[in-house]
Amino acid sequence: MSVPAYNQNVAPSLDNASLAEAMPATGRSAAASEAQRTSGVNFNSHSGHCGPICGGPPPRPLPCNLQPNPGPPPRPLPENLRPNPGPPPRPNPTQPDPYYSKQSNEQLAQQLLDNYGAFKGSWFSRNVTARSLQRMADLPLTGDPQRDSNIRLAKELLRRPGLLQSLDRNGGTGALDGRLTKHDIASFVRSDNPLKLSDDKQLVQQMLNNFNALKGGYFSNTIKLKDLNARAMQPLTGDPHTDRLIQLSKEVMARSDLMSAMDNMLAWQRDGKITRQTLYALLG
Repeated sequence: MSVPAYNQNVAPSLDNASLAEAMPATGRSAAASEAQRTSGVNFNSHSGHCGPICGGPPPRPLPCNLQPNPGPPPRPLPENLRPNPGPPPRPNPTQPDPYYSKQSNEQLAQQLLDNYGAFKGSWFSRNVTARSLQRMADLPLTGDPQRDSNIRLAKELLRRPGLLQSLDRNGGTGALDGRLTKHDIASFVRSDNPLKLSDDKQLVQQMLNNFNALKGGYFSNTIKLKDLNARAMQPLTGDPHTDRLIQLSKEVMARSDLMSAMDNMLAWQRDGKITRQTLYALLG
């Protein structure tokens, strides 16, 4: 028997919009995925080409507590697999020599004297000069202990211009003649006067600083050369002030050229006396 149309249980007709509203959120998402799969449209490929305009706003950065775990730090390579760092850096030639920089001036001068022939520069040279020392210092190290020792000694001597000047000074006149003779070097080594490294102007300044003590009597206004020579002949006493005057007198008398200039810069006016005016003129 047929059932009348008005008595049949007909499911209500729901359009797509009403169905979407009735579905739970998870159902809607699954349905959208199924629709996307069946329709054959790949949105991922389109969004990859369209960029932010078609794909919507860029993703928000993750919170700090949800940042990706970078994992443990890389382990160091085993010793036998580490990159080769190459040879150690060569010594810097401008740095002080680890051995010769610790030697005293007298020790350096004695070593120069002991190997005098090696520093003359050529077989026909009679004396060591500042130029021959410079040529030796400019040579590269060779690996030969004796030759490298001479090169390093030359470098250290050139680092001490005061010592080099003192070795250049003529042992008799005190003049700088550009030659470091064996006699000049030996004179420097034997001398125990701390003023031997002073140049002429420094000695003149010392004469001015101690002028009143060197001139003798209260009413005297000059230093007499005969009194200076007599003081230079005295032995050291142990008193710092007295010994300083003795050493100053010794060093001045050992430089005949400087002593003559102190007497008077004009030879015909020399009277064996040193005035303050002459000393000031020598400093000018």
